[in-house]
Amino acid sequence: MALLFLIALLLAVGFAIMRAPFYLPAADPNAPPLPEGDSYVFGFATLTNPVVRFVVVGRAVPAEEAALRGVIRERRDLRDSPDSVLPGVRFRVTPDELARLDRYERTGRKYRRDLLPLEDGTMAWVYRLIGEHGVEALQD
Repeated sequence: MALLFLIALLLAVGFAIMRAPFYLPAADPNAPPLPEGDSYVFGFATLTNPVVRFVVVGRAVPAEEAALRGVIRERRDLRDSPDSVLPGVRFRVTPDELARLDRYERTGRKYRRDLLPLEDGTMAWVYRLIGEHGVEALQD
C-alpha cells in the first residue's frame, strides 16, 4: 500500500512539473517576436542545469556543450571581452518553448534575447540583461 502511495505521489509531482508554467511570470509586451521554427538557445547560467530546463520548458531538453566567443560572464549578465570564450550549453526548442523561456527570463522587462553565433557557427538565442548594470539591475 505504501508503495502505491509513493508511486501516486511521484506521478502527481511529475505531472505538476510538466505543467510548470503556472509559476512563470506573464509574457511581457516588450518581448521580441518569436521565430517561426525551432531555434537553438545558449545557456550559460541556470539554463545549463537540466532540471531547470525541464521545469521551465516542460520536457527533458537534451543539451550539448557549446561556447560563445567575445564575452565573459559577470554575475547574471555578459560583458564584452574579445579574447574570451564563455562555456555553456546549446539546446533546441520550439517557438512555444522559447516563449516559456522568455517568460522565465522576463524577456522585454529584465532580459533581452539576442541571436548570436556560437563558436561552432550555430546561431543561438542568448539572454542578456537589459538596462543598468549592478545591484539595481539584479533586483526582481
